[in-house]
Amino acid sequence: MANPRDDFSSKTKNILAKRVGFRCSNPNCRKLTCGANESPEKVTNIGVAAHIAAAAKGGPRYDECMSPDERKSLSNGIWLCQSCSKLIDVDETRYPAEVLMKWKAIAEDLAILDVETNSPAGNISQDKELIKFYVQCFDRPAFQDDICQEGRMEDFDKAIEDTIVALNTGILRTRDGAIIKQAEGKSVIQNPDWREKLDNISEMLVSIRRRLKIAKVEHAYTVNETGGDVFYCFRDDELAEWFNLTRREILKVLSSICREVGIRELHFWSRRYRW
Repeated sequence: MANPRDDFSSKTKNILAKRVGFRCSNPNCRKLTCGANESPEKVTNIGVAAHIAAAAKGGPRYDECMSPDERKSLSNGIWLCQSCSKLIDVDETRYPAEVLMKWKAIAEDLAILDVETNSPAGNISQDKELIKFYVQCFDRPAFQDDICQEGRMEDFDKAIEDTIVALNTGILRTRDGAIIKQAEGKSVIQNPDWREKLDNISEMLVSIRRRLKIAKVEHAYTVNETGGDVFYCFRDDELAEWFNLTRREILKVLSSICREVGIRELHFWSRRYRW
């Protein structure tokens, strides 16, 4: 006999969705989960009210100390897109309850900012300030060093992840998680061309993380240590070059925005990337 599930009520699901503006609470995603349907009487929804602690015994992050009412309460729910909902359940070690609670708190804070912020159409001044903030997020070794000169691939991956989060949420953190600066995510950019370019940059960053994960699983690189320095040797030269060229393309797109905004572009003169 299947274990009984402590599912959310329709009211609870609706509140969870509205408290984050119908956006996925994963700071790496922030996808809008609700919109118009071709049918004028329908709405397309790709959002899910996911349980932080599983609704039934045997599920991810199940807490036997919780009562049924606690499992189906607002405090145990988080609004996610379907992809991220699946993601947190297939890897509960990487996504423990503590991480999901942080996601939820950040998403709700950002939703409040969205409501409070006055963003009139054509606010170029605000756009420029945000672009300046995003440029600072890329001023780090992860976008300067050749892939074979990276200190640790884990740190490189974390730097790319932090940059994605900064673009999507406006929160820039140090390696240990402390908030350095806080602005707003790229979704509030008024200029459609700049917003599209930032979306493209975000997609390229996500691709870097995906290919890096595959490279690690397939042992596509080896680690060499010489005199305290760490170097990575890729068995596939084309793969190593892909990482370098993709980051270069990201910085070129970002620099093109800088030129249009009228602010200083990113140039790492002592590094590899110059244009």
